[in-house]
Amino acid sequence: MLWLEDVHVRRGGTHALRGVSLEVERGEIVALIGANGAGKTTTLSTISGLLRPESGRIRFAAEAGAAPVDIAAMKAEAIVAAGISHCPEGRQVFASLSVADNLRIGAYLRRDKAGIDRDIADIETQFPILKRRAEVPGDRLSGGEQMMLVIGRALMSRPKLLLLDEPSLGLAPQLVEQIFDILARIRNEGVTILLVEQNAVMALDLADRAYVLEAGSLVLSGTGRELAGNADVRRAYLGAA
Repeated sequence: MLWLEDVHVRRGGTHALRGVSLEVERGEIVALIGANGAGKTTTLSTISGLLRPESGRIRFAAEAGAAPVDIAAMKAEAIVAAGISHCPEGRQVFASLSVADNLRIGAYLRRDKAGIDRDIADIETQFPILKRRAEVPGDRLSGGEQMMLVIGRALMSRPKLLLLDEPSLGLAPQLVEQIFDILARIRNEGVTILLVEQNAVMALDLADRAYVLEAGSLVLSGTGRELAGNADVRRAYLGAA
């Protein structure tokens, strides 16, 4: 579904991505792990059009059998329209807007009012707390509620590929488990996921495959189980001696 091919990105004077090549297959959860500053957020922002690659290709095929399209030079809103939605690091809800209005903003490219209303009802079924707090401003929600809102808002564009940046950040352990259960359910409903996550233990447990980034370069890849059992990964990211 998604191919990054020798992607280089510079941010200011920093060579943030150095020839990154990776693939995401339809129906997978793929995790990106690595230390702070490794280039994980830069990778997602480049895919979603918030950053421009200096060189390399990013190809995306929303539908099975469709010819891949190079999205590297596309504007962010065109990438959303193509089928990619991005949940940014830090959640970034619209603080003064209600939960309901935050969800509707996720559908800003759509014109099918009846479909939007149905999707909001579906999301409120998946996340009952959002229905109960529909008129509450976004900044009045807890961290876990905000994360649910951001995921729901991203789903309102009906993405084929969901980019998630640090969904467990700042959440209590029981909420982290709940969020990861939600991600598994979303994948089972047909949305492919590319996940950036500091909690490498849970990310590798959830992911079909994973990549390890160091200083802007990919240094390891494999199934989630393979990387969870890799001695170097265990020492660096899983807290093993």
